[in-house]
Amino acid sequence: MTTSRTPKALVVVNSPSSGPRRLATWLEAAGVEVVAAHGADGLPESLDGFDGLVLLGGGLMPDDDVRAPWLPAERELVRQAIEQDLPTLGICLGAQVIAAVAGGEVRAKTGPKERGATAIHTTHAGRDDRVISAIGGTAPMIENHEDMITRLPADAVLLASSDAIENQAFVIGNHVRGVQFHPEASAADLENWDDAALREEGLDIADLIAEARAVHGENTSASRRLIDAFASEVGGTPKRLRAAEGALDSALATARTEVAPAVAVALFDRTGVLAWRGCGEPRLDGASTARDTVFRIASMSKSFLAATALALSDEGRLDLNRDIDDYVPGVLFRWEGEARQVTVAELLANRSGMPEDNAYGDRELGATREEIAALGALGFELTALPGEKYQYSNIGMSFVGRAIEAVTGRTVEEEVRARFLVPLGLDATKYSADEYAADRDIAHGFRTFDQGGSFIPEPFVGSGALACIGALFSTLDDIATWSAFLASAFSADPLRPEVLSAHSRREMQRVQTVIPVGEPGPFRDLAGLGYGYGLAVEHDRQHGRIAQHSGGLPGFSSHMRWQLATGIGAVAFGNSDVFRTEQLAADALARALEGIDAPAEETRPWPATIEAAERLDDAIRTGKSFAETGVLASNVLLDIPETVRRARIEALLAEVGAIAAGQLSFASRIRSADDAAHLRWSVACERGELFCEVRLVGLATPLVQSLTVTSTETSALSGRRPRAVIG
Repeated sequence: MTTSRTPKALVVVNSPSSGPRRLATWLEAAGVEVVAAHGADGLPESLDGFDGLVLLGGGLMPDDDVRAPWLPAERELVRQAIEQDLPTLGICLGAQVIAAVAGGEVRAKTGPKERGATAIHTTHAGRDDRVISAIGGTAPMIENHEDMITRLPADAVLLASSDAIENQAFVIGNHVRGVQFHPEASAADLENWDDAALREEGLDIADLIAEARAVHGENTSASRRLIDAFASEVGGTPKRLRAAEGALDSALATARTEVAPAVAVALFDRTGVLAWRGCGEPRLDGASTARDTVFRIASMSKSFLAATALALSDEGRLDLNRDIDDYVPGVLFRWEGEARQVTVAELLANRSGMPEDNAYGDRELGATREEIAALGALGFELTALPGEKYQYSNIGMSFVGRAIEAVTGRTVEEEVRARFLVPLGLDATKYSADEYAADRDIAHGFRTFDQGGSFIPEPFVGSGALACIGALFSTLDDIATWSAFLASAFSADPLRPEVLSAHSRREMQRVQTVIPVGEPGPFRDLAGLGYGYGLAVEHDRQHGRIAQHSGGLPGFSSHMRWQLATGIGAVAFGNSDVFRTEQLAADALARALEGIDAPAEETRPWPATIEAAERLDDAIRTGKSFAETGVLASNVLLDIPETVRRARIEALLAEVGAIAAGQLSFASRIRSADDAAHLRWSVACERGELFCEVRLVGLATPLVQSLTVTSTETSALSGRRPRAVIG
């Protein structure tokens, strides 16, 4: 039996103060062995045995051989890497060495200096590059240089620029890349910078740290994606990918796939599909399920309808709070014999009072607009007052489609296609099977009445007046792209804001109508549940908020879901209406989130929260007066006097030992935050830790209204807590 070799990357350290930091952690998490070589201790003569090369930064020039006598050996390694087209990542000085070796030009102290968080913009080529594309269109990265690459090598391709410096990233061949920025550095690393030297440049270290902290979450996410992409080229498998593959295998192993001829399932994040699995035959004709097999997604179509309505609302063309009669005259609603008005929002959020109609609506998908309009003219009987109760009404939501058509002058299908399918590249998503090429791999629908013992073909239900609420066909990749687009509204860098505002996407994924919570299931334990606009929203006790929607038609079942905090999600298809795609997707997602230890939430504390916590941390460690910190509201020392607080802290220290002298930076000791006005952090002691917690009141100048110090992990600190996105 043979075993695969662990890929190995040589990391050249050019400065004792510029080590690999989080880059080494991420590479190792991706299954890449990191071999760090300090230039001052000598470098290997060749790259034999290495699958990748990383060159770190340092305050040197590429030919500064007197101060750095190892540079000739480093340049020789670069020549070998270029000749072999070995996956290589040069960072700052490392990028400059690559450029110089390949025939470019590097000049000392030339052009504008870049310090701290800097916006990096990928070029068209960068957005197509396998590694640099991982940071997206624009991402904040840490910079610290005054030397620059003034001319790229003739055979290099520019991949990214900043507003001040053009040559921020480039590639030679397919795999040798250089970046001027520092993906290995975070906001916390700025604390070690030379404050005096920065002041001579007219810069304030505190301002640079604050600016870096403000984008720490976005910076960390983009940097991690870049390193994961590089690790993949080296031959590693990122932890997220390993977790996704394991989660899918485990979830499929327990799913009752025998009740569907074909099943497809994928896990994704904001960059696309992480891993997928398929089984069975989409048409029972011997052909296997493929990644691009088209399935009908049924009521998942409602998310496209809702997005279109909100886009028109953003433009001021459709008022969700107006009565549907203002847009679609002649539709009658009756509650206990009396006529009632129903708003667009009430229909869109399933609180119109119209009763649940899944069984009926499924078979009416192909009804004409005239037929549904005739039903509306006769009137609909309500089982609840409009706005009072969640009831899932397909017919009711279809009238939102009629309102869209009234204000745009074209069909909902045309509007969805123009606004979302085309701009987002969802080329495999269509409203009718007739729109696909004759040889396209489309799953047919089947029904079973004996738990998969036999299957009966089910013809496609037509696409008519109710098409907007349930007719779409799609693929794993298209739904992953659509879901990532929606989920990114909760990130620091929402995807494609020109297509639909982040605010409206968040409104889709917020509870608009409360749904009663049932008993805890095998894959979820809900504290709350509701319907947004075209999406359901779960408040899961373990994983935080989850947006999701199922789809079901005769012969088909589908489900999509994603965690709002991370954008990690799952999509599952089956071509049998009795197959539980929602259980498969929920199981796969829960396993994946556990596998990567995903936070339930991420939150960004106010700068005032961080500053106040740091001052109080200093007072706790040094014994300085709490009153003199200048961050306390008037109630704090009235609620618990300073002498009492000090006595309690001393009692805690008697248990865990004296406060350790060599504390890590404050940023690295932060645990979590519930919201922007809250923070938890730890203080190392001889035999344990103190755990500190502050909560601010949101005045014009926020002040601390409570300070708590404990010595053990209390219930307030146990379990999954929102991750604080800071340095």
